[in-house]
Amino acid sequence: MMKRKLLSLLLAGCLCLSLAACGGNDTAPSAPADSASESGTPKVGGSINVGLNTAPVSENIWYQNDLNSSIIMNLVCPNMVAMDESGTKYNYLTESAVPNDDCTQWTVTLKEGLCWNDGTPVTADDLLFTGKYGVEHHIGFFDSYYGLVNYEKSHTDGDRTVVFELTSGNVNFWNGAGFWIPIMRQSEWESVEDPSTYDYSGAGYGPYYIKEWVDGEYVVLERNPNFTLANDGQGAYLDEVVFRIYTDENAMVLALQNGEIDVCADFLSASSVSQLQSNPVYQLSSVGSLGYALLTMSQTNPLLTDKTIRQAIAMCCDRDALVNVAFAGAATPMYTPVSPVYGDFVASNIQQPAFDTAAAADLLEQAGYKDANGDGVRESADGTPLRFTLTYKSTLSNVDGVMTILKTNMAEAGIEIVLQPVDAATFSANVTQGHTYDISYSSWGTIDDVDTTLLTCFGIGQTLNFMEFNDQTQEDLLQAMQGEVDYEKRLDLLNQWQTWFADNLPCIHLLVPNNTYAASTEKYEGWSLVPGNQAFMACAQFCEVYAK
Repeated sequence: MMKRKLLSLLLAGCLCLSLAACGGNDTAPSAPADSASESGTPKVGGSINVGLNTAPVSENIWYQNDLNSSIIMNLVCPNMVAMDESGTKYNYLTESAVPNDDCTQWTVTLKEGLCWNDGTPVTADDLLFTGKYGVEHHIGFFDSYYGLVNYEKSHTDGDRTVVFELTSGNVNFWNGAGFWIPIMRQSEWESVEDPSTYDYSGAGYGPYYIKEWVDGEYVVLERNPNFTLANDGQGAYLDEVVFRIYTDENAMVLALQNGEIDVCADFLSASSVSQLQSNPVYQLSSVGSLGYALLTMSQTNPLLTDKTIRQAIAMCCDRDALVNVAFAGAATPMYTPVSPVYGDFVASNIQQPAFDTAAAADLLEQAGYKDANGDGVRESADGTPLRFTLTYKSTLSNVDGVMTILKTNMAEAGIEIVLQPVDAATFSANVTQGHTYDISYSSWGTIDDVDTTLLTCFGIGQTLNFMEFNDQTQEDLLQAMQGEVDYEKRLDLLNQWQTWFADNLPCIHLLVPNNTYAASTEKYEGWSLVPGNQAFMACAQFCEVYAK
């Protein structure tokens, strides 16, 4: 690899909707659309250009929680479990995953023929090593899933099967671990002492491997000739995938219109969709998000440890305006702690504080936060102003409108917001990795298996609990949900947690985007998408794309 060094949970209305649209200098190698098919018959060959609206952080996807990095690496080291068009998970690169009655033992078997790009088989030893190494080094999501594994008792059974023995039952163990954590190659990783700084080789067991990765400019993937788990043993159709990196969404969309790229990997804002929808060459496909936009409030800021302030901030969030104005209607308000796309889980209708800036101001006043100097900003008893920096990725769709609404409404309650737009790498360094911030705005791509995955977001010391909201009552509820095999009892525990969440507000959930993606049909066919982070670029679906 080269790196400048050359290196049925979804509601029917939220399922995929395909719309036939009616009516910079860079140094990346060119990617011509070599003819690969005749009369619409797919054949192997061709090269495609893919646009990204911001630079990926790193090819070390095990350590980084970055969307564009995951879009690329999903084609290199895909997850074992994938999601179909209906939002249902299935074993993609695993043959089976079978639990015992209390879900304390899981027997996972890899599909036959899974190989690295050099022809070396992916083995059960690699899979068992992945879990153990990740937990020992506290990487990413590993503790959330593989942290339950008793490695002294777990073992391999032949070349393709691992028997995972858990310390406690988890009904969604493999749905989580298999969906979120790619396999690590034992021969490469076992000598790596610090995974956080490791430059991954780019080896792939998916349809592609990394040929070249130039930070901030482009990434080139080459077809893995040993990947046979698609298209009746042929593997992916396209020989090469070139990811081109742009400064923002506008530049990416312009590149699509100019023919520099053939597909936008990231979802588009309403304004970008309106620019493309009159041209029939573009396939615009929409899917209801399994994630949501949210505010997190770091508990490293003493003021934000006060529940009263968090409640007041929540009361300043006008979800209707965010949806109808900032998102131009392309989203759904999220009043409940759990996304409304999961009908069973929100039937209780437990809601976060309602929008009311006057009530927010009164709540703060009664708690002793007063505007003593008349500058419009309230202060605590010791004179500390309620002034918070709001950090967000500048490339997020519709983010300028979101910031205007939030800043204006919070000012009405006497809370001053200082906007801090940053790039993806800085957001990761300051927020998700560094935990050095006040308030953050971001959007989860996928929050799946809600009744058990919430532990990953809010559990004590968990990777996604970057707000450091460590509460034992919450922890006990989340842990109990993971091990409860009875669905109705698990649902009752979830409702208890939602009641706790609405009162304590470890973060504030705002809205569920309806994500629209764009691909050109001028040179390529076979586009389809699924819910989740990858959409058109989801591994199984992208393998079906071919040059005309």
